[in-house]
Amino acid sequence: MDEVLFHISQHLEALQVYLNSSIQHGRLMLQTSSDHARTFFTEVWSGQRAANLREGVEQLYLWLADQVGEVKRLAEGLIQPQRFLRQIRHLLENDLSRTGLYFGGLGFLFGGLFGVMLGLSWYRPPPPMQRMRAVVCTGYYGPDSLATVDDLPVPTISSPDQILVQVKAASVDTVDSKICCGYGRVLRKQLYRHSYVSIDRDRIVCGFLQGIIIEIGQKVKNFEVGDEVWFGAPFWSSGTMCECVVVKENMVAKKPRGVGFEVAASLPYAGTVAWNAMVHQAGLNDASTAGKSSSVKLFVVLEDAINSLSCSISRILVHGGSSPVGCILIQLARLWGGSVATTCSSRATPVAQALGAEEVIVTGRGNVEKQLEVRESFDMIFNTVEGSLSHEACLKFCRPGGRVVTTFPSHIASDSYSFLLRPTYNLWLRIKLLLGLSPWGDLVLSPTTLDQLAALVEDGSLQPVVDKIFSPQDAELAFQHAGSDEAIGKTVIRFSPVSVVDLSLAWFTLNMLSVVM
Repeated sequence: MDEVLFHISQHLEALQVYLNSSIQHGRLMLQTSSDHARTFFTEVWSGQRAANLREGVEQLYLWLADQVGEVKRLAEGLIQPQRFLRQIRHLLENDLSRTGLYFGGLGFLFGGLFGVMLGLSWYRPPPPMQRMRAVVCTGYYGPDSLATVDDLPVPTISSPDQILVQVKAASVDTVDSKICCGYGRVLRKQLYRHSYVSIDRDRIVCGFLQGIIIEIGQKVKNFEVGDEVWFGAPFWSSGTMCECVVVKENMVAKKPRGVGFEVAASLPYAGTVAWNAMVHQAGLNDASTAGKSSSVKLFVVLEDAINSLSCSISRILVHGGSSPVGCILIQLARLWGGSVATTCSSRATPVAQALGAEEVIVTGRGNVEKQLEVRESFDMIFNTVEGSLSHEACLKFCRPGGRVVTTFPSHIASDSYSFLLRPTYNLWLRIKLLLGLSPWGDLVLSPTTLDQLAALVEDGSLQPVVDKIFSPQDAELAFQHAGSDEAIGKTVIRFSPVSVVDLSLAWFTLNMLSVVM
């Protein structure tokens, strides 16, 4: 132990000597640097350049002093009242008559009054900054990131082909729920970087809406103020789930007559997705629709879409018949006349049957795949529910030559890009912007499709299904309900002070049965 203490004391003494030496060396270096700096500044101050600089500053000071004195003398001469009065008196006595003075005064008086009146007539006070409510997304962690704000500025028309719409109701769709979890965030961020979309508009949730036109641009021809319209915004655009929205004329269609705002808001997204799945992905031949009435043409469109497939369609399965898209697909398939089967919960079974499903497979009674295995194969399967049945699993229940169509939003590869790949992705987006290549998603939003859906609604062939209506303050609850297994059909947000409204599914079922029968 003594030997250890001896070695420690030796090391401490060596360390103390080293520290003292370092401190002395540092003091010496600091003193040397200070002496060098003092010598340098002394030489600079006493040099020729410093002398020239001092001389220039002195000359500038003298010149400024002379100018100040000159201004002072001039001001003293101008403000002498006696001299000023003598000049006025001389002017009045020699150069102007009394009559000329009177006319001159009247001219100044009337000229001043005319100028004031003209200015008041031209003056337009700026309108007060109006504010609106909106459902915004504060992060990407699900419905909990939603909030309702009421201090966002109302947008204004900036292009002659734009329309200002007062939103009455907005639907909560599958893509909106995915946006709250970060769906398409990289694409939107890059697109906003190369556009004029404000940050506030970026935060607003997307949506498919129904509202009333309150202002139109100069070049808008097909719409008037007061028209009731519906429209939707793609997931990559600025949000529209707010009280007022500015959109282009070519994105808007007139809503169907005879339905309310909330009912109309439930159709654009689900109807567009279902129409795209049934018509465009199934194959469409427009030649057979020439010369027919609108309702007949719509029926023929659906029929041709199915008949153009390589197989003979007789059995159709809609997986997720209680989803918003599933409710529309069941009715479109029923219009064509095919045998429709669907999967849904026991609570949604009466609704599915009222919509036209001949066979209902209850999802809560065992494994869905095992229930499908014991049934006859299908010619076409529409998969509207993500995660429950994969595309490959659905193919097992198709007949040879059958087809599976998926309707939920597909994965976007850019959402998983690392920061190393994002510069390359940004360059690719800029090239697409320069070349005008769009759209950015696989869903084509067309007013023509909305017009076709409106015609089906107006003649009673298509019935919207609305489950619950929420207020903007309960947006989080609305999104949670829309993503739950309890939801049947569409969840809607109404921009009015009304709180949550439950629609009676029993009443709806009886109404649907009367329509179908």
